[in-house]
Amino acid sequence: MSWLWAALTPHPPIIVPGVGGGREKEAAVTLEGIAGVMERVRERKPEAILLLSPHQTYALGAFALNTSPVVKGGLAMYGARDASFELRTPQPKVDALAEFLGADDVPVSMVTSADLDHDQGSSVPLYFLRNTYGPLPDIVLSSPIGLERKMSFKLGEAMSRFDDGRTWGLLASGDLSHRLKPGAPAGFSPMGEKFDAAVVESLKKADPSPVFDLSRRAIEDAGECGMRSVLAMLGMVSALGGKIDVLSYEGPYGVGYCNAISVF
Repeated sequence: MSWLWAALTPHPPIIVPGVGGGREKEAAVTLEGIAGVMERVRERKPEAILLLSPHQTYALGAFALNTSPVVKGGLAMYGARDASFELRTPQPKVDALAEFLGADDVPVSMVTSADLDHDQGSSVPLYFLRNTYGPLPDIVLSSPIGLERKMSFKLGEAMSRFDDGRTWGLLASGDLSHRLKPGAPAGFSPMGEKFDAAVVESLKKADPSPVFDLSRRAIEDAGECGMRSVLAMLGMVSALGGKIDVLSYEGPYGVGYCNAISVF
């Protein structure tokens, strides 16, 4: 089997100590959940990781794969100089994945962006992964934001069948509702809590139905960024017959953060 694990992690810069300056302790449950994810993957270092980030360059109606030869940046602008990265894109891996997904009727678009400074969706989980693994394996950066819900799930199902002879990990980066309480970054909506509950239920059941049952309006009102990452993970786990352990959920800053892991 090509895939060793699939994990969901949030990506608020504030949970990185160099950024939070102590405020990261307000997200102690989230940090404990991330530590749990990293412990599960510690002895299962893959040769490559496909990182789904809502803040990568996206393509409308397609799954975007970043083909920039070198991607640089991180969280230095937030004050965390120890969270800077220089990633070299493993082009043969990207090409093989794009060709495979395209043949499985998943729309794929090749995009080019060398900037990681504006992609906390990648930088935050990479910070914790590097602390876990030391030198990182090959990283393939991507964005599922251009996909509708059912195609996001199909993306995960299709990826479950991808096998290029190497071992892979799927890192689904995403925050949940940004509108959990008054004063939240995107304002408040009562749909925030309902959306997050549906996502957590879907993860616990390894079943996308609770998320699929939400109306388009409910999703828009929730102000999320991680739904498509979640659905891709659900598609992969469902196709591989696995189960998902939800390690944590909380909303300390008015934004929902969930950590979940499936080991194959």
